[in-house]
Amino acid sequence: MKKLIPFFILPLLLIAKPYEPNNIDRQIINHTFNEEFDRALQLSQDQIKLLSNSPKYYYYYINTKILEYYQKVAELDPDKRDAGRKVLNKEIINYCETVLNKFDKAKLDTENKFYLGSIYAYLGRINGIDGSWWSAFRNGQKSRNIMEEVLKADPQFYDAYLVLGMLYYYADRLSGVTGFIAGVLGMSGDRAKGINYLQLAYEKGKLTYGQTALTLIEIYSSLEDNDFEVMKFYEDFLSKFPRNKRTLNSYCQRLIGLYEFNKVASLINSDLIEDYTRARYYDAIGNSELAIKFAESSLKNEKLLWRGASGNAKYIITFNSWLTGNTSLQKKYESELDDRYKEIFEITKKYERESKWFNQFSVFVASGKSISEIEAQADNKPDLKRTPDIECRFNLLMGLVYFKNNMFNKSENFYRRCITSKNDRDKYTAYKYLVDIYLKLNTDKPKVKRLLDEIDDFDNDRLTFRAKDLQKKYNL
Repeated sequence: MKKLIPFFILPLLLIAKPYEPNNIDRQIINHTFNEEFDRALQLSQDQIKLLSNSPKYYYYYINTKILEYYQKVAELDPDKRDAGRKVLNKEIINYCETVLNKFDKAKLDTENKFYLGSIYAYLGRINGIDGSWWSAFRNGQKSRNIMEEVLKADPQFYDAYLVLGMLYYYADRLSGVTGFIAGVLGMSGDRAKGINYLQLAYEKGKLTYGQTALTLIEIYSSLEDNDFEVMKFYEDFLSKFPRNKRTLNSYCQRLIGLYEFNKVASLINSDLIEDYTRARYYDAIGNSELAIKFAESSLKNEKLLWRGASGNAKYIITFNSWLTGNTSLQKKYESELDDRYKEIFEITKKYERESKWFNQFSVFVASGKSISEIEAQADNKPDLKRTPDIECRFNLLMGLVYFKNNMFNKSENFYRRCITSKNDRDKYTAYKYLVDIYLKLNTDKPKVKRLLDEIDDFDNDRLTFRAKDLQKKYNL
């Protein structure tokens, strides 16, 4: 009978529940990711006083400080941002180093080793932001070693895959001096492994959901620029943390670019929606009065706007003033346009008939019309051959319409028409969607090879990394 005991114990070990946050932890997590930083910090400090022999609540405190850090940096005057960032970096680096000196890894259990390893990862991240790459990779290496220990002790500690996933993914994105330092320290990158590990942490981890979701949002929105893949992470995250203003506005901006205006309409009146987001929304659906109102309001705090938002807000006012015949307002903001928007507006005025038709067509598409209705409207377009910029914008919009409706062959035809554009932004968008189309379809290898060669010549990091998926699928 004694010989049977190990066989009864083994299944219990295999189905052990993963580590989960307790009630206090959940409160800290909810406050942190709903951007109620003061409450999260206070709760963390209270627990540190009670459990100072564990790195756990130091970990939660540092996690909150880093998310608060991004908000503080965004709120700094752009002229003083670099100096202000340095001060904030030093504050977090000093705190992390002080905490790490408190603990001997050898004396910690598996869960507390995880928290310690996460603090090393946070320190490495801020080292990198501060430009201290050697320190960044040294601390990243320490974090990786600890997480590998954690997984060796407990293969079901899925939260440990967050740090490992980040290290593999970001190391693959590095080049130049930073890539050299990473190589010297043995930090080899692997994009596919990194994403797989992050997905594992996202789906099965219990302690790091918020951090993992935001990491995947950053990767798919900024580094991979994968419009449709990122949406599930936005929506899942916001369903759990609906008061996260930064993420909510980023999500709405993405929806506007995808012409998902029904979803934006359900959110636009939230007290968390910024005036610049509202200006873009009303501009896109053809409400010039509100577009101007919110664009002007957003410029009252111009220095707090996202990069490039100020220029776009001024263009929204200029264009909608022109549409509505408000000459004085048009002239006021036209004089403030940067070179890019001045060129766009000159083309708009020069080809008034074509510009106004395309604006009306874009608003028509934004209103949620059916494919047949959109096609009928498109058939009545004026000759756009003399206005290649407007013609390309039309082709990109039709490509998106067909792509969203899974009509990939038609979508491909319209995107293909834009890859000869002189406008690199338009060309980039066309290439990006062609990658997606060839991933969804099974097409001829020579066609894919031609696209890969064109992307290589275009020399854009985001496209180059996205193109790796094509290389893998078509064995090229």
